[in-house]
Amino acid sequence: MALRVFLVEDSAAQCAYLTQILTTEAKAVIVGVAATETQAVSWLDRHPGQWDIALVDLFLSEGTGVGVIRHCQNRRPEQSILVMTNHARNDHLLHHCERLGVDAVYHKATELDSLIAYCKSMAARMPRCAA
Repeated sequence: MALRVFLVEDSAAQCAYLTQILTTEAKAVIVGVAATETQAVSWLDRHPGQWDIALVDLFLSEGTGVGVIRHCQNRRPEQSILVMTNHARNDHLLHHCERLGVDAVYHKATELDSLIAYCKSMAARMPRCAA
């Protein structure tokens, strides 16, 4: 079973790049994409158990990633919330994400390798279908 990623990103170029790298490097399947908080919340409501990772940009053109993360508070234990940002990492941001139950925070420009490693690790723990 492939790792299912729901991507919340308002930059079309960044979305395309993340889709390409996640599908080729982590062998993930992008099951949904949203550019705004409203779109993301709507998708999550319609597909509650159909994702393994929600990869959420904190700063969106409409709404915020924080609103999306809050909407995921009742997710299944095996579902992960990952945050990505272009903003400098700081203790306040990390602490806030931790309080919201985020599993990891990555800087878009400098930590994509760590993001891919997390996804690969999660995919390796997923059950395989018998052939």
